[in-house]
Amino acid sequence: MTVVMRQFCQWDSPHYIDIAKNWYVNVGEQRFFIVFFPLYPLLIRLTVFDWHYVNLSALLVSNISSIIATIYLFKLTKLDFKEDVAKRAVLYLSFFPTAYFLCAIYTEGLFLALAISCVYYARLEKWPLAGLLGMLASLTRITGLALIPALIVEYLSKRGWGLTKPSFKILWTILPLAGFLVYLMINYQVTGSFLAFIEIQREHWCETFDPLLGLRRAWDWTISAAFPENVTVGAAQPAFAALGLLGLILGFQLHLRHSYNTYTFFAWAISVSTSWWISVPRYMLVLFPFFIILGILGRRRKFNLMVAPIFLMLLSFFTFLFSKGMWAF
Repeated sequence: MTVVMRQFCQWDSPHYIDIAKNWYVNVGEQRFFIVFFPLYPLLIRLTVFDWHYVNLSALLVSNISSIIATIYLFKLTKLDFKEDVAKRAVLYLSFFPTAYFLCAIYTEGLFLALAISCVYYARLEKWPLAGLLGMLASLTRITGLALIPALIVEYLSKRGWGLTKPSFKILWTILPLAGFLVYLMINYQVTGSFLAFIEIQREHWCETFDPLLGLRRAWDWTISAAFPENVTVGAAQPAFAALGLLGLILGFQLHLRHSYNTYTFFAWAISVSTSWWISVPRYMLVLFPFFIILGILGRRRKFNLMVAPIFLMLLSFFTFLFSKGMWAF
């Protein structure tokens, strides 16, 4: 068990554990951890029964969240499609090339559970619950902000794209913003600056808003680095960015709901907006409408025979690198 926990506690994982133990501080190396959103480490802290087993608590949070995410992906897909499409959507999520993050001490599982359930309850017009889940998603990752336009579009589509009869229910669609505002307040309370996370990203990690620079750097790594960095830091970054963009295009071609395509667009744009493309394949994991698309396309047996083996091979390769402490997004 200790070996397994160690293999799935890599890179950013110890930072989440540190926040769970000590919360945010403004001294030493730990001051840089303000860039990580608070809900995941808070849940670790709330569920830990013995700090000697904090990694186990973190893994439980991640894995239980991931199971919930698959359940809601299945339920969400079944609102529009038959059960076979829903099952394939879950399967494609489960062996997506970076799906190992769903089991690791990372936020992907928790975020997906909150984001998918948020959209699911919006589909059922349970707006207070959808707004609350969206707020929690925005306390987990900045990508949660992509739920705001998605919820607004879903709300308007339910009302025939008109606001002839104003309703306060629309205010629930912007509740995800509250989660982000809480995070900004934490920034201010700890550092004295609401935007400390941006300042630290720029000064410590040299990250700014410059997607073209991010693309160029990924290309430079592709042609100059040795294996496997030429793949993991290089070629995989634009390849998965293109895959996410392809998912958006297919979403329109397959007439996926406008709210799904809206979420995909904004989540994708946030993911590729930085000047360092080093985690794009991991970020693409939260584009859950893409897995619905794969479930639809999987109606063709040839598609499954072509795509599934590629996904599984990449998943095995990246999981091996990650478990050995090598960079894998």
